[in-house]
Amino acid sequence: MRPGTLLNNRFRVLRELGKGGEGELFVARDEYDRRDVAVKAQFRRFGQSLTEYSGEAEPLEEELARLEFMESVPGIPRVLGDGSHDGWGKRRYIVMELIDGATLRSWMGRHQPVLATDAACVAAQLCETLALVHERYVHRDVTPNNVMIQPDGRIRLLDVGNSTDFSTPNYDPRGTPGYAAPEQYVLGAESTAKSDVFALGVLLFEMMTSTLPYSRVEGPPGETEPAFPNGLDSPMPEELKSLGLAMVAVDPRERPKISDVRGYLATWLPTFGSPRSPKAARPDPSAYFRLVEPAR
Repeated sequence: MRPGTLLNNRFRVLRELGKGGEGELFVARDEYDRRDVAVKAQFRRFGQSLTEYSGEAEPLEEELARLEFMESVPGIPRVLGDGSHDGWGKRRYIVMELIDGATLRSWMGRHQPVLATDAACVAAQLCETLALVHERYVHRDVTPNNVMIQPDGRIRLLDVGNSTDFSTPNYDPRGTPGYAAPEQYVLGAESTAKSDVFALGVLLFEMMTSTLPYSRVEGPPGETEPAFPNGLDSPMPEELKSLGLAMVAVDPRERPKISDVRGYLATWLPTFGSPRSPKAARPDPSAYFRLVEPAR
């Protein structure tokens, strides 16, 4: 979309932000609330008939339905509007909250190896978000590029375009290599929340050791493949290492539930009202637990 394009008589496109698997991303200005927002738009029309082009918007329509279901999930960006822009052959778009902060990827780059408490705070916040997502959906793409940490330490989970509901078998085997659970590559496999547990376990190891499990394996690991065939030379606490290994088990039945992961992490979290550690990262993910009354 060109800069200056006005959507819904409210959101004025400022610039392109990038491209994703299901569309293009833009930054726009909400002229009512005077804030920047994110716009995810269908790819531009190139020669398709209007009927074909309308059909190609289906993935975006499905993503909109997921986001609307997840509207009450604190860690998921809120939908602010949607529509079709006639200037591009009824190009479908979704307007969403623009998350201020850094990706987990860039945050890790400044703080690796991440301290155990900070890593636990990131993982525990993601557990709380995923527990609500899992009331109906599996996210299927929990990666450092899809996790944001805001200046106040809150963790947000982006891009539900790859998610699926539990009633749908895996008709579209895919995922981000290194983070996708092995069963995500199996056509017809049952969709379960344990796939997100696997990805979260990968993040836990990456934050604290800079190493991904099964990193020496080409493709999905086999059932007997060890996560770290040469061991793990890292100061990662044994309790968190054991938890991480259970989370990245090849067999999803051997992985803990997301609620159990959150419970295991509780001993590593600061209590409400406790002071900030002088070694804490910036942004500080522990602030969510130290400064927010535990009504969660």
